[in-house]
Parts: sequence; C-alpha cells; structure tokens
Amino acid sequence: MLNQNNKFKLKYLSLLFLLVIISLFSTSRASAASLSLAPSQMTVSVGNIVSLKVVTSTDNKIINNAEANIQFPTDMLEVVSISKSSSIFTLWVEEPTFSNSTGKISFSGGLPNPGYTGQNGQIATITFKAKKTGSASVFFTDGAVRENDGLGTDILISKNNAIIKIGVPEVVEVPQVPSDQRAVLLKPLIISETHPDQDIWSMNNVASFSWKIPSDVTSIKTLLSKSANTTPTITYDSSVSQKTFNNVSDGISYFYLRFYNSAGGSQISKYTIKIDKTPPKSFSPTIRLKGNKSLVKLNAVDLISGMNYYTIKIDNNALITVKINELIDDEFILPVLNEGSHELNIVAYDKAGNKTEASVNLSSPAITVPILSISSNEIIAGEIVTITGKTDYPNQKINIILEKDGKEIKRYTETTDSTGNFSLATDKIKTTGLISIWAETVFSDLIKSNPSEKIQLKVNVTKLIGITFYILYRLIILVIILIFLLGILILLYLGWHKYLGLKRKIEEETKEIAVGVHKDMVLLKEKLNEELKELEEIKKEGALNEKEENIFRDIQNRIDKIEEFIDKNLKKLL
Repeated sequence: MLNQNNKFKLKYLSLLFLLVIISLFSTSRASAASLSLAPSQMTVSVGNIVSLKVVTSTDNKIINNAEANIQFPTDMLEVVSISKSSSIFTLWVEEPTFSNSTGKISFSGGLPNPGYTGQNGQIATITFKAKKTGSASVFFTDGAVRENDGLGTDILISKNNAIIKIGVPEVVEVPQVPSDQRAVLLKPLIISETHPDQDIWSMNNVASFSWKIPSDVTSIKTLLSKSANTTPTITYDSSVSQKTFNNVSDGISYFYLRFYNSAGGSQISKYTIKIDKTPPKSFSPTIRLKGNKSLVKLNAVDLISGMNYYTIKIDNNALITVKINELIDDEFILPVLNEGSHELNIVAYDKAGNKTEASVNLSSPAITVPILSISSNEIIAGEIVTITGKTDYPNQKINIILEKDGKEIKRYTETTDSTGNFSLATDKIKTTGLISIWAETVFSDLIKSNPSEKIQLKVNVTKLIGITFYILYRLIILVIILIFLLGILILLYLGWHKYLGLKRKIEEETKEIAVGVHKDMVLLKEKLNEELKELEEIKKEGALNEKEENIFRDIQNRIDKIEEFIDKNLKKLL
C-alpha cells in the first residue's frame, strides 16, 4: 500500500511543484470541487450486489480532469464491474481498474474543451458483491480535480466516502418439491424499497428490487427495460435475491424477473417504476383583469410525469396551493388585494415533486365600496331601521357601522349572498339626534374597502316633546290663576273700608277660592311629578341630548317654585 501511494505521488511530483511555483506569483484561487461516493450509505445482504457512483461537483468551476484511488475491504466486498457508460469523461489517461486482492480502485479521466461544470457529475459506477456481514467502508485515499484554466489547478477540497452495511441473508423456508413436480415454479414476488408504489412518480433514480428464492431454483434472469412487454435476459445464480440500478433514466421502466430450475422457467413477474428527475419547463405567468378580479395564467408544462400543482406567494401573505383541477383555462382567480403593486412568486410542481419557479408583478385595482340604503331616514327613538346594500363581492364579510358625532355607537357584521347583496334589521335605536351609517367590505384585518358613502338617519324623541308641551300648557294656566288671585287681593285691599260690610262674605269666598286653587295646585304638582318620573326613565336610558337635559332641569325648578308658592301664599289663606 505504501509503495503504491508513493508511486502515485512521484508520478505527479513535477506537476505539483510547478503548481506551487505558479501559486506563489498568482492571485489565490478559491478551491471549490468535491469527489463523492453516492449514495453515502447503503444496505445489502450477503451474496447480493450493490452499486456506488463516483461523482464530482464543481461549484460553478469548469474542470477537465479528475483522478482518484479508492480503497475497499476485500474480506467483505468484491468488485463485480466498473462501468463508464454514463460518465461525463470521454478521455481516459488511466482506464478505471480494480484489484480484489489489494482492495484498490483507480482511475484518471478527462474531457476536452469546454470541460464540465455542475453538480453530481457521474464519473463511473462500481458494482460490488457482498461477501460477509458487517460495515464496509469505501473511501478515497488520494484524488484530484483539475480546473480547466490552462494550468491544471487542483481545486479539490472535499472527499465524501461511503459505508455499505451488509446483513445476514434472509432464510426462506420453501417446502421441498418432489422431483416429478419441479416443472411448476411459483411466479416471483418482487418488492421495491425505493419505489414501493408502482403508480406513484418519484425523483429517485436509484431503484432497488428484492425477492425470495425457493429452494429448488437454480438460476434467475432479470432485466430493466423501457418495454412494457419483454423477456428477462440477464442471468444470475440462485444466490442473488436483490438488484439495484443507479441513474435510471426518466420515464416508465419495468423490472422483469424469472426463476429457473432443472425443469424450466417460472412465469415472468413485472414491476413498474416511474421516475422523473426533470423539472417542469420554464414558464412565464401572466396577469389579466376581469372586472374587479385579477386572474393569473399558470401554464407550466412537464413532459414526463405531468403537472401536479402550483404554490403562489403574494408579498408576505400566506402560501396558496392551487391544484391543476382548480384551474379554468389555465387561469386562477387571485384573492382580493389592496390597491397597488404586488409581487407573486409562483412554484410549479410535477407529479414527482420536481419544481420550477417563476415570478410576476400584479397591479391590483381599487376595492369597490358597498352601496347602502335604509328603510327610513327619520325614526322615533326605540324603533328599528332596515339597512340593505350591494357589493361586487359575493359571500364576503361586511361591517356596517353607526356613528354619532364621529364616535361609533354600534357595529354589525353580515355576509353577502351569492350575488353580493346583504340586508339587516338593527336593534332598537335609543340614541337620538343625527346618526351616520356607512359600511366596508372586509377580506382580512389588513385588506378592506374604503368606507362607503354615509347615510344620515334622524332619530326623534316624540314622547319627550309631548311632555314638554304639556308642562308649558299647565304653566300658562298657573300664571292665569295667579294673576286672577292677585287681582282679587288688590280689590279686597282697596275696598276694605268701603265694603266693610261685605268683609266676612268676601273672606269666605276668598277662602273657598284659595281652597280650590290649593287643590288645583296640588293636582298640578302631582301630575308634573308623574311626568318627571317618565323623564327620569328616558334619562336613565341615555336618550336625552344637552338641550333636553336643560328642559328637564328647568321643569324641576318650576315645580319647586310652585311648591314654594303654595307654602308661602295659599296656605295663609286657608
């Protein structure tokens, strides 16, 4: 092992020395390539085969050569073959070689201008057969990836190895078949861990198949083909119960399996796998306006598995998922947005999960405002009013707001019908005066229409006005009575001496009048107190405005004065 490594190092000593000298006089380059064994972990049972791909990733650098030495444990693995059929290299300084005695694999390949750049470029495929149980490490001992810069700069920065876990082969107990019945073999049952559902498309182009082998089987034949009806042709002995294929091409493939014994072959089993690693073609979504709606054209095409769904991200809003069957003529109606410019990020997914992204800008129109009407523009306090309206948005939430002096006093929430119309009956309106009514269409906390035109509603308090007029009427009567009494008293005073003889009679009549006035005044006071109690109830409901409050207090003052008049004047006459 040491001599082989020294030979490798001496082989390129002069080249490395030259690269070091050049690097001292040139600007430092950022190394950016890797060599990998893929997949990094695999599981196989003793006696079965498994394949590893040797790949390189260049991180946007252009390369024209790669070489490596790979080591594997000879007691656990045996190289069956090394394939270059899907290699990115077309020129080989050293053909891929292997030694099952030393456990060494080596290669040195390249390609002419313009070279290669990309991720997971396949160099070769190594097929191993598992020999015994355990964990087998397959790793790079040396390697180089050279940039196509005219200097052969080695830009290799990482080597990613692989581990193959080898398990005990599953023991299948199969009943012994008498020699005279060995012509009858059961049809093989194929299982795939990588593609368990034959109807589902997958991005995984590594396909593994396994099967159980009856005891009297002497050999098997397999084949992976694009043909839906063919016969397997590749022969293995009866120890092989698993097969893995790397880098299976896109499309529908079929794995065929047939058992053989001394009497002949079984029925052929077929297992379908659907692989698509190719994303949908690039597409350019477009926007068109239809009335107050914005429609986006989603016309991505996938030629292998077919389109599955789209996702749409508008600004920073929640992600929208659009299934293909939700499109009408490849168009999707976008949600209503606030007026202005919006960015749409759209991702198209095929049935295997591959995706292609695109973006488009949307200039959203203004959200139209609701149109309102009410059953009456003037009502009495305690009555209801019916509010109806129309919008351009069916099945959408509407807020209806009642305001007085710019302050909200009541809010209702309704939902428009399938034609965009709505209707509601308010609660009993107790607030008097001038009330403004308006509405807004609501799509979210941040997306709303502007307020509609305000409708004015006048709420009158007829009951309070009637009480006010009644009190004024009684006050007029009271004033007339007081004037009449005052006239009588003056006449009595002036005619005291002249009509002395009539004094007793006048006193009696005056007393009778005073008694009557006192009675009327008491009745008036009681009636006014009853009216004041009704005013108190209205006041408790918060339905009095400032002007009505002043009238209320004025009535209370007048009642107090009437009571004072009765105490000071009328009672003296009684």
